Amino acid sequence: MDDQKRRLLDCEKRAVGLLGRREHSRLELARKLADRGFVGDEVEPVLERLADEGWQSDQRFAESLIRSRAARRYGPDRIANELAQQGVDDSVVGAAFAAEPQDWEALAREHLVARFRKPAKDFPERARRHRHLVRRGFPADLAHELAGWWPDSESYQDVF
Repeated sequence: MDDQKRRLLDCEKRAVGLLGRREHSRLELARKLADRGFVGDEVEPVLERLADEGWQSDQRFAESLIRSRAARRYGPDRIANELAQQGVDDSVVGAAFAAEPQDWEALAREHLVARFRKPAKDFPERARRHRHLVRRGFPADLAHELAGWWPDSESYQDVF
């Protein structure tokens, strides 16, 4: 076996090892392989083959990231930004959000209750909550709507 074939097999082995741990975007996987000393001529055919055989999928990566970030109460804007930084195409991001529907308003409400634990007393406190929700990736209009909100029912006591 010549050196080039051995390098390609080693590259593929490392890529499959990375994908065995968790989903990766194509760009992220290419970066990690480059960090391990593989060049573009070795990485591209391996990534093509892995994508063709279903080992690597930007769609699965996006859905996985949406689930994990929503579980940590991050909003859709921040998640979409993170996916864009990972090189996931906008059409794939849209399809992933459609495949992983979330009630973002309920998620933002849960986060407010868990984070602040008591109602806002004045305008500066409502503004602080608004900024916090926007930083967490929730749309500004939703953050504005919820900044002064507080639950009346006991159903949110489980969050504490």
